[in-house]
Amino acid sequence: MRYVTIKRFKRESLKGYVNIPYGSQLERKEDGLLYFENEPVCVASSAASHEHFTRDDDGNGKERGKLTQAILEALEPQNGETREDRDNRWEIIWNDTLAQKYRKQEHQTYWLWNDDFFNAPIEDLKHIGALAKAKF
Repeated sequence: MRYVTIKRFKRESLKGYVNIPYGSQLERKEDGLLYFENEPVCVASSAASHEHFTRDDDGNGKERGKLTQAILEALEPQNGETREDRDNRWEIIWNDTLAQKYRKQEHQTYWLWNDDFFNAPIEDLKHIGALAKAKF
C-alpha cells in the first residue's frame, strides 16, 4: 500500500535518523511498517505515522492529510471560545454514527481516533470535518 509524506519527517526512524521531505512516497508492507527507500521508518499505525504520513493508494493522500489535520485542529480548544462551545462540538461528533466508526471503542469515557480515521475515505473525512467546523 502506498503512503505519502504530509509533513516533513526529520527525526529518528527504525533505522536511524532520516529526513523525509513533504510529498515523498513510502510503502506499507505486510509487516505493518512504512518503508522509505526500502528502509523501515515507523509502524504505520503509530502516532508518528499519523502525524507525518497518510495512505495514498487512491491518489488522495495529500488531501486526506489536510482533512485529518484540519479536523484535529478544529476539535482542539480555540482562542476565545468557552468550554461549553468546545463541548458542543465534541457532542456533535460523539452523536454521529459515521464518526463513531472512527473512535477507538475500548475507550468509553473519552475519544481517541482509531487508525481507520487516518486512512478514511475523503467523503467520510469531509463529513466529520463539517461536524467539527474544520477549516479546509
